[in-house]
Amino acid sequence: MARHVMAVDLGSTGIKVAVVDETGRVRSSAGEVIPLVFTADGGVEQDPHLWWSALGRCARHATADAGCTAGDITLVAVTSQYTSTVPVAADGTPVGNTIMWMDGRGSRHNTASRQPEQRARWLDLHGMAPSGNDDIGHIAFIRNELPDVYAAAAAFVEPMDALAARLTGRVTATQNTMFPMLSVDNRTWGVTEYSDELLAMSGLDPHKLPPLVPMGAPRGDITADAAAHLGVSPRAVVTGATIDSVTSAVGTGAIEPSTCGLIIGTTSVMGTHLGSKRHDIEHGLTTAPSPLPGTWFLVAENGIGGKALDVFVNNMVYADDGLGREVAPDSFDAVLAAAAAVPTGSNGVLFQPWLVGSMAPGLQRRMRGGFANIGLATTRSDMARSVLEGVAMNAAWLLPYFSALAGQSYAEVTLGGGGAGSALWGQIVADCMGIPVRRLANPRTTNAHGAALLALAETGSFALAELPALLAVQQVHHPDPAAHRTMARLTEALVDLHQRTAPFYEALHTKDLHQ
Repeated sequence: MARHVMAVDLGSTGIKVAVVDETGRVRSSAGEVIPLVFTADGGVEQDPHLWWSALGRCARHATADAGCTAGDITLVAVTSQYTSTVPVAADGTPVGNTIMWMDGRGSRHNTASRQPEQRARWLDLHGMAPSGNDDIGHIAFIRNELPDVYAAAAAFVEPMDALAARLTGRVTATQNTMFPMLSVDNRTWGVTEYSDELLAMSGLDPHKLPPLVPMGAPRGDITADAAAHLGVSPRAVVTGATIDSVTSAVGTGAIEPSTCGLIIGTTSVMGTHLGSKRHDIEHGLTTAPSPLPGTWFLVAENGIGGKALDVFVNNMVYADDGLGREVAPDSFDAVLAAAAAVPTGSNGVLFQPWLVGSMAPGLQRRMRGGFANIGLATTRSDMARSVLEGVAMNAAWLLPYFSALAGQSYAEVTLGGGGAGSALWGQIVADCMGIPVRRLANPRTTNAHGAALLALAETGSFALAELPALLAVQQVHHPDPAAHRTMARLTEALVDLHQRTAPFYEALHTKDLHQ
């Protein structure tokens, strides 16, 4: 039977819904921004009830734009950001705010992260060790400081599992989606039981964790209420929900070690798939089980990506603070045009893209962003281009470590995510990396498209090996030799700046500045 997929991509700052037909073509998409809640004690939360209401609006909008009826949508796929913790009731209804991945309040309660003698065992069994800023910490924070929420929660789940539970009325998870909970032995692919040893080391209550179901299997039939809310067939099936790094890789065609995808969305993520479990923890790299049979995806979270440009545009150029200009509908286009008029190297201005800390390969979570080397002649156009270059240089810094762990030398990279909507950014990435960059034609739906393609493959519409051929490329950017030499020197300078200032930021964020 011909089927259409409604693919849901829940990011850190918004939700996107795409309708994809049975041939793998994106027919339409819709999205909304979802605000973050910053607390006075340094927390970062989000209201998961806003996810559900936005999902209903976006789903109906996308269906209408695709020219489909409810009966045409027979599959629903979900992908989301991760290392964010959602307390849910037995039917998937949230009973408290989501503790987001940027939230570090759990570190004061996370005893698992204070056991250095167990670190090697964590890495051997799971692939990561507790950091404090993880799901173990988030749950410890809720248990100690939000006891009513902890008592009301039937389970603690990741965002994609929370949405899947809301859609099916049944709380479940997989070895893939529970990776941030550090509770499953990942040495073997396809495990459906928690590790007693890891649970004991983490202090997690197994009764507060969802049952594990096989990766790649449907989560269940959609409920009548959920079908009505989304405007899809009441006979629709909810396919396997997954971590968005997997769908990023699938959406860029990086389904085997020889291919590499880079997503510049809210964050920058580099991804591929490997045939075995590996890690390079010193540089923030590890692998996690993927729904693709017998594979592990290489987890390479590079840090803030497109959100850096958003912060520059909305907090600095068009800030609503009485000092800036009124934001216009074409504000991003105007800033990109200004950046394009500046020569390679941004007239010496360096942007540090570590707005929520440095992730792979720098792995200094107390690092913060800023502009370096500003002079009397510096313009906002220089700063605009430096934002694009800073994000691209951060990815170029990551590539050699990523390649080494994958055991590959990449001849090209496929670029997706909202940042890939800019030809200028695509060229800057190529100039920074020194290799061709294939910029996708539908970049803003890369994750949703990847989720839909995975759902279609899992339900037999086509083979996994056929997925890369279904991706349309807008443009191939070849590095300019002179620009690459300039950007290589600046990348060295940026890395040096990172290493030299790390102790400063460590001290700055561990002292009470108000004393």
